[in-house]
Amino acid sequence: MASLDFSGTVSKLFSSDMYEVSYRRVIKRFCGKSSIMDDIQTQCRWFSASLLCTGLVLAGMGLVSVNGPLRGQENKSISVRVVDKAGYDKVIASNKGKVIVVDCWATWCNPCRKAFPKTVELSKAYAGQGVVVVSLSFDKPVKDQAPEAVKRFLALNDAHFENLVSSLDLSEEGAEAFEITDGALPHFKVYGKDGKLFKIFESHEDKELKHEEIEAAVKGALKGKSTSKSSS
Repeated sequence: MASLDFSGTVSKLFSSDMYEVSYRRVIKRFCGKSSIMDDIQTQCRWFSASLLCTGLVLAGMGLVSVNGPLRGQENKSISVRVVDKAGYDKVIASNKGKVIVVDCWATWCNPCRKAFPKTVELSKAYAGQGVVVVSLSFDKPVKDQAPEAVKRFLALNDAHFENLVSSLDLSEEGAEAFEITDGALPHFKVYGKDGKLFKIFESHEDKELKHEEIEAAVKGALKGKSTSKSSS
């Protein structure tokens, strides 16, 4: 028995060139009345517009890619764990001899979400060159575990590097413990090969963080330039 190419038929029905003719021909055959036909056509167009708007909203939220399927759809093996300041310090110490970039962020921080893909790009660009990227989320842990929102975001962004969640609340002792001025996110730290803080990048209302400057600091740390803690 011959199979029906449903997807192909639908594609042709809704293609820009054939939609009007094919749609009217099918509806007229089964309904007969032009008023019903116009009614259904209006509803169909409304439904198509709704789908388009939904896709644009999801793309704006970073949940889908406009150029393909869900970002991170095939990258589910993302690890993330909750740490206190001592646990964070151990991660930094364990990577001594490498340049370390720490991205302090949170899912509720829109500028953080916007900047995070650049952090992933930096990680991939300097893979194998002695650079380690660490993400430190300040989303509140759930029963000492990373929140699902954090896990989903990291997976969607293909964050295959060290991912941490602070056990300390940013609005309380967290900002002081991690030396984040006014608790403002996003916040970046670059550590030199000696394990010492090389440079920090703080958020300001009148200045947006630029990843070009962060990358420049990474290059400087790789060359072994003297430590510079001045904020940008």
